[in-house]
Amino acid sequence: MEARFYRFLLSRVLSSVSWQVFIIYYLWYVVVTYNSVFLAGMIATTYLVADLALAYPIGHLIDRSNSMAVNFVASILFGIGFIVPFLGLGLGGIYLGVAVCTAGLTSKGDSFSTIIKRNVPTEQYNTATSFNQGATGVSTLAGVIIGGVSIILLKNYFLVILLSLAILSAILAAPAREKRIDREGNLAKETGQVLRFLGKIAGFVVFGFVINGLFISLEVYSSGLFHVVMDAGPAYYTAFSAAFPLGMIIGSVIVGQKIRSLNKSRSIALMVTAFSPLLIIIGLSRIPLIDIFCAFWIGLLLPTINAPLTVKLTKIVPQEIYGKAMALLRIFVAGSTPVMAAVFSVLAAFFPIDMVLLAIGIIVLPFSMFALRVIRQLMEMEEPKPDTPAAAS
Repeated sequence: MEARFYRFLLSRVLSSVSWQVFIIYYLWYVVVTYNSVFLAGMIATTYLVADLALAYPIGHLIDRSNSMAVNFVASILFGIGFIVPFLGLGLGGIYLGVAVCTAGLTSKGDSFSTIIKRNVPTEQYNTATSFNQGATGVSTLAGVIIGGVSIILLKNYFLVILLSLAILSAILAAPAREKRIDREGNLAKETGQVLRFLGKIAGFVVFGFVINGLFISLEVYSSGLFHVVMDAGPAYYTAFSAAFPLGMIIGSVIVGQKIRSLNKSRSIALMVTAFSPLLIIIGLSRIPLIDIFCAFWIGLLLPTINAPLTVKLTKIVPQEIYGKAMALLRIFVAGSTPVMAAVFSVLAAFFPIDMVLLAIGIIVLPFSMFALRVIRQLMEMEEPKPDTPAAAS
């Protein structure tokens, strides 16, 4: 693959690192400062609501413009979002900063996906996706570590760290020319195309909807699990958060070497089933190291599910509606998460956090049978002819 891909991949990594630092720091800060899991959970809700509101407009913008230019602007949005909490607006400033950063995160991720679609040959999608999965794990791990260290040691340099990462990301995302984009299409007609495509994969949309709705509980509860339930310090919370991306890095290496053998509906459904006992153990355990170990295995399993499904979707979504289709898919798949984040935050006020996690683990087990059917249908969908990679003009 050409150097352009790696340049934008590194830019995305730096943005992802800065986002993780930002989120890890403020999730812990809000729990400790306001002694409220609910208020911390509302950070995740703010992110998810903003993401759902912005995803489709950003997807339409990407379809009609240079995806690399959108990627560059995304880095600028991160820098603005990082400054907002330091303007003296209190808790509201934190939520507003999260919303602005979400605009950057959505633009960055969706535009990078489109860069792959437009500029990488079809036969290299597997490699590009493996690199992207591994880079996601590396950036998340680095962000968690820097975020945890910032909580303990680097509070006075927090904004400097964030802005430095945003500036470097913007430099790497300097846009280049891209193949001509047809800007004459009708939005209503294209939206109809998108909806018809999503109708063909409706079962998969439901699968993603349920899984994302359940797994947001880990993001909402992780800080409360260690601070409230186990009375453990920020070092354990940081290690738990770092275990996910560490597992993802190793899982991405496995995917890169074994993607053909993992690219089967039965294998993917089996990986989904494995989440159930891991979540149940997290709910029952009172030993931080056991929870950290389970988090590592959950992270390791994620690329074995995400990579083959991402490659398949990249291949079967038509080029002319790719940005909007992937955005709308994400809206439907993630549609449960703002509601569930708020629900989980409210449940934390009435039920023990560990008991809620235990119930989620039990629910996942029978759901894996449904996953087998819908994933098989997706993987059997006919793929269009390979796109010709965009030549730099």
